[in-house]
Amino acid sequence: MIFRRSIVIYGCCLGAIFACFAEASGQDFSSDEWYVSWGYNRSAYTTSNVHMWGAGPSGESFDVTLQDARANDMPERFQAKVYFHPGLFTIPQFNARFGKRVAPKWWVSAGWDHMKYKLKKQWIMADGYANAADMGGDEVPPGTVAEWSGDSLWWGQGFNLEHSDGMNFVRFSLEHQTDVWQSRNEQFELSVFQAIGLGVVVCSTDFTWAGERQKNAQHLSGLGFGVHAGVRMQVHRRFFIQGTGHLGGVTLPWIRLQGPGESGAKQSLGYAEAAFALGYLIGGEHKAKGKNCNTCPKW
Repeated sequence: MIFRRSIVIYGCCLGAIFACFAEASGQDFSSDEWYVSWGYNRSAYTTSNVHMWGAGPSGESFDVTLQDARANDMPERFQAKVYFHPGLFTIPQFNARFGKRVAPKWWVSAGWDHMKYKLKKQWIMADGYANAADMGGDEVPPGTVAEWSGDSLWWGQGFNLEHSDGMNFVRFSLEHQTDVWQSRNEQFELSVFQAIGLGVVVCSTDFTWAGERQKNAQHLSGLGFGVHAGVRMQVHRRFFIQGTGHLGGVTLPWIRLQGPGESGAKQSLGYAEAAFALGYLIGGEHKAKGKNCNTCPKW
C-alpha cells in the first residue's frame, strides 16, 4: 500500500519537474530517454538516541530512551540461490531506480534504497522506566519499577530493535551528469554524476522487549534527505555500470514496535552508503555521434 501511494506521489513530482525542465530548456531539447538500474549497498550509521515506549510481557508499560545507540547494517551473505532467485533477490540490501533525462545534463529519478538497520548488543546509557520483572528481576515485589537516569543498561539477549525487512528510503532525486571520456568507436563512455534526493522512509521493524517479539508490517516511519555522487561507465551505448557514494540523514518519528496502538519509537540518524548497480538505457537513438550510417546496427 505504501509503495503504491509513493508511486502516485512521485509520479506527480516527476510530471511537475519534467514540465519545468522542458520549459527551461526551450524547443532545442527533446528526449524520450529513460534508465532503469538495480544494485546492492552497504551502509553505516551514526549513533542516535532511540526513544521507545510500549508494554512489556507483564502488561506494565515501559518508556526508555537509549542514548547514542550504535547500530550496523545487515548484509546478506552472497549466495547464488538468493541473489539470482526470482523470489529472493530482494532480500539483500538493494537499490532500485528509474529515471528520465529532462535536459542534456539533467535527469530526474525515483526509486528506493532498501537499507537495513540493527542495534548492536551493547552497554548503553539510558533514561526512563520499565517493570523490574520484565528486566530480569526474579525476586522483586509485583509492580516494582526499574528506573534509569543516565544509568547503564545492557541491550542484549531478550532485547532487540532492527529494521530488518527494510529501512526503505523511497526517494526522488535530481541528478546532474557530466561526460568525461569517450572511446573512439563511441562504444564506451565514462561520466560522473551528482544528485540530491528526498523522500519518505518506510520501516518494517522487528522488535523484542524482555523476550517478547513483535514483527511489524511495513509502515511509513519518517522522512529522509541525501546527497549522492558517483561514476558511471556506459558500455555498448545501452548498458552501464556505476558506483555511488551516499551521505544523508533520516528522521523517524513514527516507528511501529508492537503493531498499531500505544507503542512506538522515534529516532534521527545519519547514514553513509556505498552502492554498486547495473543499468540499461531505454529510448533515445544512442547511435554513433557524427556519423550517418543507414546500415549500422541499432543497439
